[in-house]
Amino acid sequence: MRPDHLALGPAIVAQLKQQISDVRQIALRGEMSDVTSGEQISPSLYVIYVRDGVPSGSQSMDGMNHIVQQWMVVVAVQGSPDQLIAKAGQLLARVRDAMLGWTPDTALYDPLQAATPPAAMYLSDWGYFPLMFNADFYA
Repeated sequence: MRPDHLALGPAIVAQLKQQISDVRQIALRGEMSDVTSGEQISPSLYVIYVRDGVPSGSQSMDGMNHIVQQWMVVVAVQGSPDQLIAKAGQLLARVRDAMLGWTPDTALYDPLQAATPPAAMYLSDWGYFPLMFNADFYA
C-alpha cells in the first residue's frame, strides 16, 4: 500500500507551530483564494499543497517513484504598507529558518529546499507573502 500522498502538509503545520509559537493561526488551506477570503487573523501562516512534479526516469527498481512535491507557506499580515513589509519580512525569515533543510519525521521525504514562489498579493490593508518549498517524496 502506498503512503499518504499529502502527509507532508500536516507535518509542515506541526513544524511551524513548534518553531513559531507567537503566530495567531497556522493552518492548512486548499488554495490562495481560501487564504484571502473570509475572516482573517493577523499574523497567520497558511500551508497550501501546490503540485507534484515527476522527473523523467523516476521509477526505481523497487517500484517507488521520485516525486517533487511543492508546498507553499503564505504569511498573512494586516497593516499599513510600511507595516506590512516590516511584519512580513521578519516572519518570512522565521518561516525560512523553520523549513529550509528540515526533514519531516518520515523516511519518505528528503530535506525541504527553497523554490520560486508566486508574487506577493496586497488586498486593502492585508498583505499575503508566499514562500515555496520543494520536497523530494518517494512513493
